[in-house]
Amino acid sequence: MRQYAIDNGYFDPKQSIHHSAAAYPDDFDRKVDYEMRNNLQNKRGYVYESWLSGFLAQQVEGTFKILLYCSEDVVRVDRIANRDDVTIEDAKTHIFTREQNNLDKWIKMYGKEWDEWVVKPKTLAKDEPIYFWRPELYDLTIDTYHFGREETLEIASKALEK
Repeated sequence: MRQYAIDNGYFDPKQSIHHSAAAYPDDFDRKVDYEMRNNLQNKRGYVYESWLSGFLAQQVEGTFKILLYCSEDVVRVDRIANRDDVTIEDAKTHIFTREQNNLDKWIKMYGKEWDEWVVKPKTLAKDEPIYFWRPELYDLTIDTYHFGREETLEIASKALEK
């Protein structure tokens, strides 16, 4: 997605901080997402990592959905500031604006799919708000605030072995 945004002039590659999903046209986003869902349904032995991969894997047999999240916003901000070499204030603004913009876009794009893949199978009730990172949608959730990279990988690997 990042390379697509760069190639099509939606994102400046010199900018260190990551872009939001609003950088892409909805039809392209949908095409890439449905390609991932098709792969999830028809190919085995792959790992997909994206903001929506857990949602796109809903009701797909043979998938194991892992949600990685950090429960402490101050740590999330610090990680982005260090990763992208930006100020704490810029990281804070970026994280929460990007997250809300992505969520707003995807709610509009995938309301029908939410009903079909989440509500209809009774994973969540119709009156529950759409939020793609709800723990109920995943087989395993790992709070990276409590675990480092190696520990997180070990937890995920052990769960996959079962």
